[in-house]
Amino acid sequence: MKKFGNLFALIPLFRPYRREVLFALLALLVTALMVLFFGKALKYLIDLGFSKQDQFSLNLVLAIFVIAILVMAVAGYYRSSLINSAAEKVIADLRKRVYNHIIHVSAEFFEITKTGEVISRLTVDAIVLYNILSNTISFLLRNSLLFVGGIFFLFLTSPKLSLISLFLILFAISPIILFGKKIKKLSQESQSALASVGAHIEETMNGVKTIQAYLCEKKEARNFFHIVDEALKISLTKIHAKSLMIAMVITLAFSSVACVLWVGGHYVLAGKMTSGDLSSFIFYAIIMATSLVSLSQVAGQLQNASAASARIFELLEIQSPVKEIRNPQPFSVNKKITVRFHDVNFSYPSRREILLLKNFNLTITPGEKIAIVGESGSGKSTILQLLLRFYDVDSGMISLGDRDIKSIALADLRQNFSYISQDCFIFSDTIFKNIAYADKATTEEGVEQIINNNPALSFINQLPQKLHTFVGEKGIKLSGGERQRIAFARALIKDSPILLLDEATAALDNQNEESINKTILDLAHDKTVITIAHRLSSIINSDHIIFLSNGEIAEMGTHQELLAADRLYKKMYEEKLYSSRNSQKFPNQ
Repeated sequence: MKKFGNLFALIPLFRPYRREVLFALLALLVTALMVLFFGKALKYLIDLGFSKQDQFSLNLVLAIFVIAILVMAVAGYYRSSLINSAAEKVIADLRKRVYNHIIHVSAEFFEITKTGEVISRLTVDAIVLYNILSNTISFLLRNSLLFVGGIFFLFLTSPKLSLISLFLILFAISPIILFGKKIKKLSQESQSALASVGAHIEETMNGVKTIQAYLCEKKEARNFFHIVDEALKISLTKIHAKSLMIAMVITLAFSSVACVLWVGGHYVLAGKMTSGDLSSFIFYAIIMATSLVSLSQVAGQLQNASAASARIFELLEIQSPVKEIRNPQPFSVNKKITVRFHDVNFSYPSRREILLLKNFNLTITPGEKIAIVGESGSGKSTILQLLLRFYDVDSGMISLGDRDIKSIALADLRQNFSYISQDCFIFSDTIFKNIAYADKATTEEGVEQIINNNPALSFINQLPQKLHTFVGEKGIKLSGGERQRIAFARALIKDSPILLLDEATAALDNQNEESINKTILDLAHDKTVITIAHRLSSIINSDHIIFLSNGEIAEMGTHQELLAADRLYKKMYEEKLYSSRNSQKFPNQ
């Protein structure tokens, strides 16, 4: 029972559908009883119809036999229909439950877990579970009933032969016990190997342009072949073990039937039992043997299901490192709110040895426009991710007003921020659905007004289907700049008091960048704006510019103040200015 403990965790999911399950079990019981009835019908068919040549008895037994077949067919229909519909609903509920849990887990989980692994568990493993719930479980119960019922009718027919049969059955069961643990281990390894195949496909499909640009198609194909071959190797080992177990069970089970037939044949010759009794006994012995063989096959499938169930329920057991406190006090959207970083230290979970922010202190007043610059890896984007609580600080505190952000419900906290990242995500949907993503109440008229008021979004009206243009997977039909502009429109719709811009104009040309910057100045005059940027045009008008170096504030001031200081910022400014002039002088290079 312990081997299949993961499957018992599914039982609570059947509670909403217990009526369908109950009637399915009743139908299953009827079909099993009809099969067992055939054994008795066979006895009377031989003893009354054939041996005594009683035509009336022969016709009566055959008529009852036909009725039993019809009853079994109707019961089989309801069993299949009810159990399959219940299984579909349970798997749908399980997928919803797991997805709802995972979508709330903080970014730390996705930093160390491949998304392909999660996808595999919600698809491949869920399909394995569905097959088990819809077919294998009912198959298991039916054969268990036939096995137990067969033993019962064997004892009714001949107790002595039944004892011999039971003794032989013990040997027939032994391969299931011996191979069970090995098959379960191989099933878990096989599921993990299949997940690796899916994860590799998902990763390489997303990065196919990079793969082709660096001429690494053959390399990735070799990597994929290796992963597939490893999965195949494990699957073949599992198949060999299951096949060997089934072969041993078949040999032992039907050898037992042959042995019983030999003993029973001598009983008939000695007049100790009738031909009908022996035929009925052999029928039940074969039912019992075939049920045992079927149960040995089911055992291997249940091992697969147990492994799949364990992998799915592992996702439900994941605890998000970023946790909400119980019963947090309400925190409404507030335009007059101060953001403070108090002695913040932070390192990413996958790189604990690298302290990205060191005793970081910063106060941002309401409506202030702050720009954060510095070398790559200095912790600029991390500041925004900590504000949104994608991660929690290792030590220190971040506060909004007088509240530690850890004391604020995540929904209330994030309602105060509109976030645009450099690699802004675009959903596989229409432009309208992408722009109106955060607010279901947004109308097409409202979006059209935003487009008409922002020249940088005018490209939308040039598209054949305008707002209803389908952008493809991850916005592949759009350019990088167009994706960023749609993300900007999405942030405008949310209209939060604090705007977070993480290289939000990096993919735009100068004209569109100027248009977006002008819009930000117009619409965000009363908003707090925190900008992470490399391009000078995005930062020179900021109230304060912070130069971050090795997780600490190396310089802070206005653009003019930092130039006058003649330190790190000025050096960066001159380098960017020189690079910008060269790109304008040699535009085709």
